[in-house]
Amino acid sequence: MILKNSILLRFLSMIILTLGCSNKIAEKEMKMPMLFNTREQAEKKAHKSGCEGAHQMGKKWMPCSMHKHNH
Repeated sequence: MILKNSILLRFLSMIILTLGCSNKIAEKEMKMPMLFNTREQAEKKAHKSGCEGAHQMGKKWMPCSMHKHNH
């Protein structure tokens, strides 16, 4: 009986930890800047986000003239 309770407790703990981690990942993804196909699209997003310009990231464009690492 004690072994069953121990296994159940570990199982429930793993589920809770997994759910907690997945929520944090989703929050982080929501804060990440978006990539756009054109500079114009990125500049529009920049204006809405309170910054100016756009910068290239590979073949895509990101809002704001500089890449921010504060997310």
